[in-house]
Amino acid sequence: MDKAALYEKLVRELIRALEKSNIREYADLLASPRRLIWTSFLGGVFRGLGAAIGFSVLGALVLVLIGRLLGYAPG
Repeated sequence: MDKAALYEKLVRELIRALEKSNIREYADLLASPRRLIWTSFLGGVFRGLGAAIGFSVLGALVLVLIGRLLGYAPG
């Protein structure tokens, strides 16, 4: 295999890898500041909601376990 064919193969693999990584969508997102801010805002809101729900469930379980250790029945 000559160098030109090897370089062509490597470039094709690079193009395929870039297409697989969705680099075009990322570049489009960076080109639109309003869309980037909105997407980041929504992501933060939902991460915050998930954390709040998770901590609530975890806190409730801890309180139930402490209540059982101290002999209190829930309810």
